[in-house]
Amino acid sequence: MGVILFVTVVIGVLIVKGHRASAPREEVVSSQADQQIRHIHIQEDAKGGGYRWSLDAERAESFPGTGKTLLRKVTIGVEEPGRRWKVTSDEGDLVQDTRDVELRGNVVLVSSEGMRIETTVLRWANAEGRVWTEQPVTIYRSGGMVKGTGFEARPSQEATLIRGPVTATFSVTKAAAPAAPKSKL
Repeated sequence: MGVILFVTVVIGVLIVKGHRASAPREEVVSSQADQQIRHIHIQEDAKGGGYRWSLDAERAESFPGTGKTLLRKVTIGVEEPGRRWKVTSDEGDLVQDTRDVELRGNVVLVSSEGMRIETTVLRWANAEGRVWTEQPVTIYRSGGMVKGTGFEARPSQEATLIRGPVTATFSVTKAAAPAAPKSKL
């Protein structure tokens, strides 16, 4: 009787543990992605060679039929002759065919020239070379701050448009007064 009880308990424990081990992890169940990649890195030279860009993400998920890749913890770098840009965000989408990008959540763009842009959504149209948002945006540069509702820039043309209402604050530093000429007495 003791052997039968022991075998029954062992079989019961193995069955319970076997069901727990075969249960799929939540991460796999929650996503219907065609592919999942951790730590993705893409780098390309622009058409015409005017700049080079790279995209890094902690995780990328490609969904069948959408032509998009969902990115998590995104960093995009752009290198042009004489300046660099770095953009970070919580997540984004990369359109696979066109290389258009939409970044969402804590989007921060920093340039090597000392400019910083903060917003919640930022889009890049690769064919047009245009970056924009319709969301509130704050731009910091050289002791100044500009806030607006919407932003558009074409880096290759060095043109930027901030939509209104716009408020701007600039810090003013007093320049040293020129020295008075010395008089001869």
